[in-house]
Amino acid sequence: MLIKEPIGRKMDKIGKMFQSKLQNDLKHLDIDRSFYPLLLIEAGNGITQQELASRLLCDKVQVVRIIDYLSSNGYVERIQNQTDKRKYELAITDKAREVLPKIKKAIKDTTSVALNCLSDNQINELYSLLSMIENN
Repeated sequence: MLIKEPIGRKMDKIGKMFQSKLQNDLKHLDIDRSFYPLLLIEAGNGITQQELASRLLCDKVQVVRIIDYLSSNGYVERIQNQTDKRKYELAITDKAREVLPKIKKAIKDTTSVALNCLSDNQINELYSLLSMIENN
């Protein structure tokens, strides 16, 4: 097998380029790089910080920093779980609901730019191959 560049390096580079464009497109928002966690919180219906850490594949300390950042900027609030006082569920605020359509559009537009040189079949194959790599 011929390996030109480590696959992790290539995917990391693409991810950074994607994130940089996304940040530039959304620089008018006071949300910096925490776009994706906000989408997971929106879809999570009471997701906890620990569940968010698991979905993001990062440690709890990183998630606390992300949530502190989103909370201090008015996008997320922590709600104490009524049955287990040690747990806090995360909820998006009205401010987040207002900007989420802009974030989703920017993600869609950035993805379209990245994939515009590929046919629909190639895009499907790419996602299939990436899923296979992810499952390995």
